[in-house]
Amino acid sequence: MALTSVSELQTLIHEHITRTPRLPEIEHIPVAQSIGRVLAEDMVSALNIPATDISAMDGYALPSDAAAGSCWQIVGESAAGKPFAGDLPKDGCIRIMTGAVVPPGSTCVVLQENTKTEGNAIILTQDVAVGANIRYGGEEVATGDTVLTAGRILRPADVMLLAAIGIGQVPVYRKIKVAVLSTGDELNEPGTPATDNGQVYDSNRHTLMARLAAMPVEVLDLGQAADDLESVLHTLNEASCMADVVITSGGVSVGDYDYMREAVNRLGAIHHYKVAIKPGKPFVFGQMLKTWYFGLPGNPVSGYVGFDLFLKAALWQLCGAQDIPQPFRLQAVLSQQVKKSPGRMDIQRAVLTQTADGTWEASPAGEQDSHRVWGVSRANGYIILPAEAGNLPAGATVTVQPFTEAFL
Repeated sequence: MALTSVSELQTLIHEHITRTPRLPEIEHIPVAQSIGRVLAEDMVSALNIPATDISAMDGYALPSDAAAGSCWQIVGESAAGKPFAGDLPKDGCIRIMTGAVVPPGSTCVVLQENTKTEGNAIILTQDVAVGANIRYGGEEVATGDTVLTAGRILRPADVMLLAAIGIGQVPVYRKIKVAVLSTGDELNEPGTPATDNGQVYDSNRHTLMARLAAMPVEVLDLGQAADDLESVLHTLNEASCMADVVITSGGVSVGDYDYMREAVNRLGAIHHYKVAIKPGKPFVFGQMLKTWYFGLPGNPVSGYVGFDLFLKAALWQLCGAQDIPQPFRLQAVLSQQVKKSPGRMDIQRAVLTQTADGTWEASPAGEQDSHRVWGVSRANGYIILPAEAGNLPAGATVTVQPFTEAFL
């Protein structure tokens, strides 16, 4: 079977999900809890921001523009929440605070530091023009403006915006259910005593659950399935009845005890198998009735990379997101040579550093074998090497993808 390129598989997954649109149900949650959730409806403002004309600075509201040296009588005060209620005479001014309502008849605000006080009057030390230091009602948001559209992954700044237009409960899509399963008789559960029978601790399932915690999903931990076809069939069948997505780790290769792919084929259909990437060539994408299936390789680093390249975008799409986040990438210079054979895209774990002149340097984070979990922990990004590339010398320019969580 010919290997599919990374971009081809990404497109294939996106198109399969697009052809089977099933948006989650909608729920309303407090605005302060909506960060990271997917907005389910367009947000239309029912008010103006600012609500009316307000002062941008502390100073004095005047009825007209004025020149330096002119004198104005102080006839009142306007504070935030306590507007001036009287009339403003032609030769009068109002003491005004930042955020306070500009009194009717006022055309500008002179800054406090551009005046000097003499008794109950002020004298301007600088000219002031009509419109100066006034924030006009509706200049930021007007009543009827669509400020956010459905499908947006809500950010902290969106909470500020929604709260500012008076939204207390936000319509978002409900979290999708994602079942996580490991397979392999060699797996030992973290926290249990180690054995000497060639067993290894199951890092993949726990890593998946940890990474899913940052997304709007409800994680269903299905534990571990034995290397037995009937056991795998039973577990996957149960998972497909209660989850929107099933993600498995291990059992997708071609070994005598790798049953996951066959089980998915019996319960549904495999849309794709094998991708031209290193690490992680065996990657299964399919469906079991209405449940989407993603089968990651058993090698820890392969699964880690596969999650970033294929699962993240697919899961956001299934959560209802329209503005699906794209990985942040930039150019860096290799500080040492890297080894690569042409044929597959190579995702190498790397240490990225910024030099004094602002350029970025990248060096591999140790050996690149797909079982080396410490190398991923020491890395703060990927070096993205295209399929056609071979060995690259120190000084070559490469594309890198920082781990955003490492640059807080």
